[in-house]
Amino acid sequence: MCLSTVYKNEKKPETVAMRNVMHIECKDGCVILTDLMDRQMAIEGQLVEANLVDGFVVIKETA
Repeated sequence: MCLSTVYKNEKKPETVAMRNVMHIECKDGCVILTDLMDRQMAIEGQLVEANLVDGFVVIKETA
C-alpha cells in the first residue's frame, strides 16, 4: 500500500496538509484528500506533483 504526505504549495515540513493519504480526487477546482482513517479534507487548488515512490504530493492552493 502506498500512502503519501500532501503538502500545500511546496514540500516543506511546515506546509504539510495531511499525512497517510490513500485517495486523492480532483473535482470542481478542489483536491479532495482521504487518509487511512477515512478522514477527508478539501483544498481549493490544483495538483502540481505526485511522487508515489517517495510518498509525497504537492497541491498549489488558489488564493
